[in-house]
Amino acid sequence: MKSLVLCLVVVVVFGSCLKLPSSFKKCDRRSTNFNQCLSKSIHGALTSLEKPLKSHGLPSLHDVLFPPAFGFEIGNSTYGLKQKCGNLRLFGLSNPENVAARMNFGPVVSTLTVETTYSELKWTAEWEVQGTMVLLPLNVVTAVEAILVEPVLTIIFDLEEYEKGGTHFRVAGTGIDLQARDFVIDYKRLFSNERLNREFNSALVEKSSEIFAMFKHLEKIYAPAFGSMLNGFLEKVPVAELFDG
Repeated sequence: MKSLVLCLVVVVVFGSCLKLPSSFKKCDRRSTNFNQCLSKSIHGALTSLEKPLKSHGLPSLHDVLFPPAFGFEIGNSTYGLKQKCGNLRLFGLSNPENVAARMNFGPVVSTLTVETTYSELKWTAEWEVQGTMVLLPLNVVTAVEAILVEPVLTIIFDLEEYEKGGTHFRVAGTGIDLQARDFVIDYKRLFSNERLNREFNSALVEKSSEIFAMFKHLEKIYAPAFGSMLNGFLEKVPVAELFDG
């Protein structure tokens, strides 16, 4: 009875005391197969997030909409093309083929590394272009779709502990590495001439590896978004509910 009263007090004061959802597997950090258990647990968590789990601060990972702050601009219209990318969405994070996770517990900062493989991930965005492409004036806003074929997404979370009605983790830093076997871009209406638009997209496919490398530095822009998603969960679920031991 006392523990129930204590839990109710914590809920009122801190909004915490939540247990793991039934689709999440709790692992024992003392076990020799802890990382294998953690990998299975995270795989189950990802697949269960086809829809959001609002009670635990987790959004849907089927369709992730990034806030406006995560758009970007490149180039300028005076000497070439000014390109502005916004309304970014990432589809497919809830459909992993495999997850390999490991957790290194430290006295101050612990590190969670999650390597996830997919058959494909899809980005969509709104692409605004102003300027001149080889003497051809452009002033257009078009939808663009990018397919990552057989991508491997590795996210590293640095976690620090703090007290809030119990011990919790929070994300102190996030790093991302994204690799893919292929990268296909499709601008839906960059040019009014359909044939020109089709041929342009075809030329992009031929240079997909170079284009992918050009945009790889943008990974650091999106890293905080993944950290924020995890934080929404960690602030609601104490460490004692995440792991045994």
